[in-house]
Amino acid sequence: MLDSVRRGRQTVNALAEALGITDNAVRLQLVALERDGLLRRRGVRHSGRAGQPAAEYELTELGESALSRAYQPVLTRLVAALGDRVDARTLRAVFADAGRRLSHDANSAASGSLTQRAKACAELLESLGGSATIEGTRTRQVVVGAACPLAAAVRAEPMSCAIVESLLAEHAGVKAQQRCQHGDQPRCRFELSLA
Repeated sequence: MLDSVRRGRQTVNALAEALGITDNAVRLQLVALERDGLLRRRGVRHSGRAGQPAAEYELTELGESALSRAYQPVLTRLVAALGDRVDARTLRAVFADAGRRLSHDANSAASGSLTQRAKACAELLESLGGSATIEGTRTRQVVVGAACPLAAAVRAEPMSCAIVESLLAEHAGVKAQQRCQHGDQPRCRFELSLA
C-alpha cells in the first residue's frame, strides 16, 4: 500500500482497485498507517459524479524513510569516510553538533530529578531503535543499552557515539559522558551527572 501511495496521491477506491482488495480493507490499513505517521490525507479528488469528494493520501517523511533501505549503508559509509579524512577533534565536534541538532527534533526536553531525566533519555534511545535501562544513584545515573541504535555507524567509526552523547546531554540538560562498548556488538553506556 505504501508503495502504491508513493507513486502518487491515491484515493481509497484507487488503492482498492490497484491492490485487488475491498475498499473497507484499504480503509482499515489507511487508519493504521495514518496513526503510525506513515501516511496523511492531502487534498480531495472530485470524480465529477454525485457524492462526496474522495480524500487523497500521500506518504509522510516517515513513510518515505520506512521504504528506503539506503539510510544505514549511506550513513555507515559517510561516517567511515569522515573518520578517514577528519582529525579526531573536528570529527567529535561534527558528531556533537549532529546530536544537538537531533535533540531539537525530540518532542521535549527532559526535566525533574536526575533519575527522571535518565528515564527520559532511555525512552529517547528506545524511540530511536535502541534498548535501554538505567542504573545508578541520586547524583549519577547510567543509561545502559542492550542494543545501539547506531550500531552500524559505531562499527565503522566508534566516535559516532558522540552523536548520542550530545543528544542525551541536550535532552536531559545534564552532563553526559559515553563509556560505550565498541566492536562487533556495540552497547551504549552513557553516564549522566549534574554539571
